This record gives sequence, C-alpha cells and structure tokens, in this order.
Amino acid sequence: MFDRGKQDSTADGVASLIDEHMRITGSVVSSGDIILAGGVEGEIKCRNLFVEGNATLTGNITADEAVIAGNVSGEVKSAVLRIKSSGNFDGIIRASGIEVEDGAVVSAKFRKSRK
Repeated sequence: MFDRGKQDSTADGVASLIDEHMRITGSVVSSGDIILAGGVEGEIKCRNLFVEGNATLTGNITADEAVIAGNVSGEVKSAVLRIKSSGNFDGIIRASGIEVEDGAVVSAKFRKSRK
C-alpha cells in the first residue's frame, strides 16, 4: 500500500485506522500513516494516507503520499497522489506526481506546489 522504506522510528510502520463506523469532524494529525475507512469532515495531516473505497473525506489532505479509492472533496497537498479506479475526487491538487487509474472520476484544479 505505501512505500515502507519511508518509515521513521516514531511510527514503527503501524498505521492508524479510522474505521467504517467512525465519523470525525475536525483535524486528524499523525506523524505516521492513516487508513480512512469511515468519514472525516475537516483535514488530515499525516505521512501517508489511504482512503478506502467506501470512505468519505470532505476537507483537506496534507501527506507525503495519498491514495484515494473512495470519495474526497477538498484540497490535496502531497508529493505523490494516486487516484484508484474506484476513486472520486473533486477539488484542488497540489502534487509533484499524480497517477489516475482508468475509471476514476476526477474534477480538479491543479496548482503549482511551492517548495
């Protein structure tokens, strides 16, 4: 799912799970990875984010790598953004690298990332 070569000692390769029964309003911040299977209205800041197929995020993402297989509406600031075939994205993308699989639904404005 993520490049485990990027691990740091604080996260120890363990991802935090926001499961399908959880709905969060506000900010979620982690120095490690997050798997979103539920819903978030707000923002997520983490090392790597995976938005599962039935998950929904309305808000912003700041991550080294973001993988979207579910529904995201907002702004993504990421080094790498991958939108899977089941993904649905509507918003603004600020990413160095973007990969969109066939079948994904994307409505986006692209902004240049500042270094």
